[in-house]
Amino acid sequence: MKIALTGSTGKLGGMILKRLLLRCRAQDLIVSVRRPEAAEDWRASGISVRYGDYDAPESLEPSFRGADKLMMVSSPSTDETVRLRQHLSVIEAARQAGVGHIVYTSIFAPEKGKLPVHELHRNTEQAIRESGIPYTFLRNAYYTDIVHFLGIREAAASGILLSPPGHWSFNTASREDLASAAAAVLTEEGHEGRTYELTPPRTWNLAELARALTEATGRKVVHRKDPDYHNGIYRMLPYSDMNVVSDDLSRLVGRPLRSVADEVRELFG
Repeated sequence: MKIALTGSTGKLGGMILKRLLLRCRAQDLIVSVRRPEAAEDWRASGISVRYGDYDAPESLEPSFRGADKLMMVSSPSTDETVRLRQHLSVIEAARQAGVGHIVYTSIFAPEKGKLPVHELHRNTEQAIRESGIPYTFLRNAYYTDIVHFLGIREAAASGILLSPPGHWSFNTASREDLASAAAAVLTEEGHEGRTYELTPPRTWNLAELARALTEATGRKVVHRKDPDYHNGIYRMLPYSDMNVVSDDLSRLVGRPLRSVADEVRELFG
C-alpha cells in the first residue's frame, strides 16, 4: 500500500510523516512537496519525493500517481478563498490519479462554528464527498499550544493569569496526538466513510491552566477575571463550540493524551 502526503514540511504534516515511518516502510511513502530540494534527507531514506504545489494544480496529479491513500493536510494559506481553490485542486488531482482513499484534516464541529475557517472546511468536506473518493475526515481540535497566546509567561512572572469575564473552556489537542491519530487511520483498515471529532474526552479551564503554571514554575499562579483585559483569542473563542468533546482521539491514539499540564511543563522545562 502506497501513502502520499501533502503538507509534510509543516509541523503537523512532519509529525504525521515521522509516525508513519514507525508503522510502514519508507519506500511505501510519497511526499508531495513544493520544494523537493528541501527534502533530500527523506529521499535518501527511501521516501519518494515529488514536486507538488497547491498553487500549481498541474503538479498535483503526477505527485499522487500510484498512491492508494492520500493524507490531505489543509492548506496553510490565511485567505480562505485561496485555500478552498487549492483544496478543490487537490481533490480533482486525487480523482485523476486514481487515489482510493482521502484522509483530510478538517476542524472540529465545523457545522457549529461561525468563522470563515468553519465554512472552508464544510465546503471542502462536501467537495470530497461529491468526488466519490472514499474518505475519512479528521476534525482536528485547536492545538493545545494556544496556551502560548493566553499570557502564560506574564502570569508566571506576576502570579496572576488574566482573562476577560466569562466561563472559558477549551477542548484543545496536541499536534503529537493528532499526528498519531492520522497515522493510525492511514495504516489501519476500517476507517473509510468515518468522521472523527478529534478532541479530548473532557475540556480544561483557566483554573487548571493556573494550577499547571504553579506546578511548572514553583510560583503560585491564580486565575483572575478583568473586564479591562484584552486578548484577541478570547474574541475568537465564542465563534467555536469549545465544549465539544469526543472519545475518538483517545481511541485512535490508544494511550493517554497529552494534557495542558504537559504542554506547560514542556514550555517551562
